[in-house]
Amino acid sequence: MHRFHIDPSNAPEFKIGESVELPTHVSHQILNVLRLRPTERIALFTGDGLEWTAELTSGVERERRKSLASVRLLDVNEPQVEMATKVSMVMALTRPQRYELALAKCTELGAHEFRPVITDRVLKSEATIGPNRMQRWQRIVTEASELSGRVRVPQIKEATSLASALHALSIEGAKVIVLWEGISSPMLSDLLQGMRRDLHGEEKVALVLGPVGGFAEAEAMETVDNNAKLASLGTRILRTETAAIASMALASQILR
Repeated sequence: MHRFHIDPSNAPEFKIGESVELPTHVSHQILNVLRLRPTERIALFTGDGLEWTAELTSGVERERRKSLASVRLLDVNEPQVEMATKVSMVMALTRPQRYELALAKCTELGAHEFRPVITDRVLKSEATIGPNRMQRWQRIVTEASELSGRVRVPQIKEATSLASALHALSIEGAKVIVLWEGISSPMLSDLLQGMRRDLHGEEKVALVLGPVGGFAEAEAMETVDNNAKLASLGTRILRTETAAIASMALASQILR
């Protein structure tokens, strides 16, 4: 079945057996892009962990010749697809295409949230995030959640300095790991295995990744002063988006 995310504000009265009209952008995707027909079934989720099975009933004509898809809610369940450990991806800003690739793939792998950070080596041209860019990022993680079978959509925080992000994570009690090419050990996989034994329930782990050129040595040492642990992804130098995807893949397999 095709899956669609519905903003919770548009789904306050979801009940089995009832008919509901879907928001304009979802209706456009169903009626005009996918051209689904009545009686076809789709899945809906609002980000609260539940997934609804619905049957398309019709398209409802509205003003200015716009149509809304109407569905009947058939069933609801709570798929166990989300990670018990909440992984926060703290990624320094870089070229939009690279950042967007990391957002999409890390969402598919189970990232709980994204925290863009500005570090010493982030280019000034990449350090500003306008509203259009943030909206595009939100669409990317929403679509990645739909396609990967997730029932929650990662939140994207406002961009901050690295120090501010580390301070916020410290208040939240997160275990912070900084990926830095300046060391050869411990390996991230070993560090995550050790953390897994100490994690209980829905705790948070933050993976911190630098921009093109990595973290300056002073920055890396400063993170250690803020109770972060340094880790390596191996002897090869990885592009920023590759490092993000590789580290999230390890976390999704080890922490689960």
